[in-house]
Amino acid sequence: MTDPAADPVMTQIGAASELFRSGDVDGARAAFAELWGVAAADDDAYHRCVVAHFAADAEPDAEQELAWDLRALESADEVASREVAHFYPSLHLGLADDYRRVGDDDRARHHLARGQEVLGVLGDDPYGEIVRGAFDRLAALFDAPRVVTAARVIAAPAATVFELIADPARQPAWDGNDNLAEAADGQRVRGVGDVFVTRLTMGEERENHVVEFDEGRLLAWTPSDPGRTPPPGHRWRWELQPLSGGRTAVRHTYDWTHLVDEHRFARARATTPDRLRDSLDRLAVVAEG
Repeated sequence: MTDPAADPVMTQIGAASELFRSGDVDGARAAFAELWGVAAADDDAYHRCVVAHFAADAEPDAEQELAWDLRALESADEVASREVAHFYPSLHLGLADDYRRVGDDDRARHHLARGQEVLGVLGDDPYGEIVRGAFDRLAALFDAPRVVTAARVIAAPAATVFELIADPARQPAWDGNDNLAEAADGQRVRGVGDVFVTRLTMGEERENHVVEFDEGRLLAWTPSDPGRTPPPGHRWRWELQPLSGGRTAVRHTYDWTHLVDEHRFARARATTPDRLRDSLDRLAVVAEG
């Protein structure tokens, strides 16, 4: 294995990573691009792998991060030696998360499984524990029996899509569950702790408590009957990832892991990925309109 202390390229990779940790994202990206060019010119697959792996972490754009992680895996395959065997769990973990974030669950599951197959190369040390824990958390997003998710790319900017979700008055237009009848104007969500009220098709009202919020990127709420505290324990979650060309990867998740009201179980079980996909498809029609 290459000794980082005796390897000037590894020293430069460390310096580029330090730029990123200190907040100089542009400086880090430029440094990694230069290091990649040198390694490519030297036909040095080992250092290409390491450069690309760390460059991905410094990339704020999800598609560019995916591109770097793909380069890292391709370079590792070229090395084809024990020198990079311990890289593979992390390489596949990065790709699984990248593909999940851009809405490609099939490829995400593929790399999740590939990474899990080679976890045995990791030692029983803090690094191994961190990577194995990250695999467990990512697997839970796909395999939890009470977590349902669907994703797609919408040909509209993230700000446009987010506005349709964050303004409750506009939600009935794309609700794939055919559950929302109306919501009053003036309830646009601005942060965690907000509560908005919707009326269901059966005439009941719901108070929706916002529990996660990042303008333009993330919104989640827990619905409850008016005045009920705490809410019964299920959550609707929307994650948006801006992509190139004014597109947005949108993930819709229904999580009823903590639902304890058995009277709601039948409705929760009926909320399938297809129902979530219906909402995504209707949202796309409105956003792309």
